[in-house]
Amino acid sequence: MYRYFRNFIAVALIGFITSTGLEAQHYTDFEFYDTAPANTRRTMQNNANAVFRQIHESHFNGRQSINLSRTNATQDAIDNIRSLWNTSQFYCQVPDLMRRVLRKPNGGWQVRNIPVFFVAGSTPEERNLGIVMEFTAAGLINDIYIALPEHQYEDFFRGATEVTDLRRRELIVDFVENFRTAYNRKDLPLIERVFSNDALIITGKVVQSQGDSPSLMGVYGDVTHNKAKYIEGLRGVFQQNAWLNIKFEEIEVMMHPGNFNIYGVTIKKQWNTSSYSDGGWFFMMIDFRNDDTPLIWITTWQSLDVHRNDVFGLDHPVFRGSHR
Repeated sequence: MYRYFRNFIAVALIGFITSTGLEAQHYTDFEFYDTAPANTRRTMQNNANAVFRQIHESHFNGRQSINLSRTNATQDAIDNIRSLWNTSQFYCQVPDLMRRVLRKPNGGWQVRNIPVFFVAGSTPEERNLGIVMEFTAAGLINDIYIALPEHQYEDFFRGATEVTDLRRRELIVDFVENFRTAYNRKDLPLIERVFSNDALIITGKVVQSQGDSPSLMGVYGDVTHNKAKYIEGLRGVFQQNAWLNIKFEEIEVMMHPGNFNIYGVTIKKQWNTSSYSDGGWFFMMIDFRNDDTPLIWITTWQSLDVHRNDVFGLDHPVFRGSHR
């Protein structure tokens, strides 16, 4: 009997030590450098460590929710993290991570390319993604969203022609990354918010002037949806799929030749969901007359069979001679 209990205790201790060791190795220790003051960076590091500790503990202990505190993150950030988690659990696979701090154009701080593993997804490329952490000026986590790959991020700024254009491209990167992540976390309110009430969503060739839409004249038509119809259809897609993974590639940015507040963004967009996959050329015309609340006036979707040179964009003849 003594030998039995001795062996039982030994096995239990080995199990405890092993499980503790496995759990410990999944914690990530962040170290941030540059740009932000040292005391702010320490606050950012502590908050990032605390949030990811909770993320890891929830994932590796099989919990369905994350216990996050407003001591470390804003309520909006907490809501966004939980929404992304509910669509697909994720965690950082790197035990020690050093990243540079960037200053955001509208204030606050940003840390990019934090490698995370998403449980949902059909390929390693879909599961291994980088994320962005945004912080308030005081170092509180303000948002977490999926980042563009680093080479796409760098390409984004190569075509900038002046300081104003560079700043706008910084805003466009934030806009595009948040827009993409909104689909992944099924954030219908955000998607609805960034579309103008008079927006045109075209699944074909494009385009018709409507409402107060800047810089558009003429008809070039195919299947056109208004905002309400598009949002209703998207609601059905979100309800029918356990997870979604939207991928943006071959991103091209162009400033309107007659209106520096209007930008066109053309993207090779890949849909991959729990029930189907699709891909096409996606164009957005974005109005930056108010930098704090940019609006999408037009989106178009064209088959990948369309040659890249024939994909709709701000260089299309329909925009020529329009300078509103």
